[in-house]
Amino acid sequence: MPRKKSKHGMGRLYKRNSEGREYKAAAKVHGVFWLEYRVAGKRVREPLTDENNEPITNRQKAETARLKKIAPYLAANEREALERIHAQVVSARQDQDQAEGEAATPLPLADIWPAYLAAPGRPDSGPETLVQYQTHVNRFACWAQKTHADIKTLRGVTPAIAGEYSAYLDSRKVSGNTFNKHIQFLKLLFRVLKNKIHLEDNPFEDIARKKRYAKHSRRELTIEELLHVLNAAQGDLSLLLFLGATTGLRLGDCCTLKWSEVDLQRGIIRRIPNKIAHLQENPKPVIVGIPRDLGLKLQTVPRDGEYVLPRFAGLYQTRDRSRITNAIQKHFKDCGLRLHAEGTGEDTGTRAVVEVGFHSLRHTYVSLHAQRGTPAAVIQANVGHSNPSMTAHYTHVSEQTARQVAGVLPSFSGEPPPVKNEKRDILPPDVIKALQSMTARNWIKVRDELLNRK
Repeated sequence: MPRKKSKHGMGRLYKRNSEGREYKAAAKVHGVFWLEYRVAGKRVREPLTDENNEPITNRQKAETARLKKIAPYLAANEREALERIHAQVVSARQDQDQAEGEAATPLPLADIWPAYLAAPGRPDSGPETLVQYQTHVNRFACWAQKTHADIKTLRGVTPAIAGEYSAYLDSRKVSGNTFNKHIQFLKLLFRVLKNKIHLEDNPFEDIARKKRYAKHSRRELTIEELLHVLNAAQGDLSLLLFLGATTGLRLGDCCTLKWSEVDLQRGIIRRIPNKIAHLQENPKPVIVGIPRDLGLKLQTVPRDGEYVLPRFAGLYQTRDRSRITNAIQKHFKDCGLRLHAEGTGEDTGTRAVVEVGFHSLRHTYVSLHAQRGTPAAVIQANVGHSNPSMTAHYTHVSEQTARQVAGVLPSFSGEPPPVKNEKRDILPPDVIKALQSMTARNWIKVRDELLNRK
């Protein structure tokens, strides 16, 4: 009878008539099952016994005993086999990644920004945000070129280099908010360009966020400080500061204000703030009254092109915004104003906390209106708001209201206001009280009460 082949790796099972004294008579008659197998290349032969150490003469029991004997060696062999397969897969993947990396077109550091703009997977950010992102890219690329001249492409940026760059930002004593914005964008940058540069891991992924401390707000200026700042300025800087002080518009809106948004005949500026322009599908403009001092200045400005301040518009729309803020801060400093909070900046070794800047003009504008009794809802609508859901609750400001709001500001030019020949109507005290109590929630009710007043 031909020998039955055993399954590979299970050893060879066979019968043998043993005459050894350890076996009983039955074993001599029927034969004992033996198992032959190999361990570490060495051949082993041994008889099979059951749990009572009796020789096994039954094939079914012999198969069970064989499996029990061979199982530990099979498990070890299986682990070794799996480890070999895993090593082969890893090696093949590394070879594939290397081949793809060599075949891919390298992305030089100088081309990061154009590549990001052209990437189909990038988020649809507004122009203000894109300018900030470009600043982050330029800062990182300049640092990499100075500290790691051997890195020519984006694929060369490793987690170790990402860690060095975060340490560099720390050494520059940037705020937690600035640090987080910078690192979060770099994470986004590598995610967006991951497929293009065939990058497996994001080098900035493990950089932790920093604790965000309370934001230090700019303070408003006193009337004396404001008059000094405005009257000491020259040229287009004078007009820029007048715009900020008399309209409450942000720096970007003042720099990029267009003549088409200025109506001197009707005495208003109608503009969609940059901060909300990309947040809504059809954003509504804010209407700001033009005070007399600003109107006189605007009448003397030549209309050379689209923008009221073409030089500042050009700087703001490029990467040269720092030239604008530096000029403003220098002017404030020349006027004797302390720019940074006490104990910060300069030679203190502590990160500078800016206390006075262009945004101080906006705070001063709001403060002056609050002191003169302009309803809070009107002020909020007049200066605009970055959150569309909040702006929806604000009172709509008509052109007449905008002109009236502008009229309560003091003269910043030093010239007395014009004397009106017509008799001025004085509102009754109860009407003034009702207007002062007007808010975003009750303005309709107050309006109806005043309209129905007898």
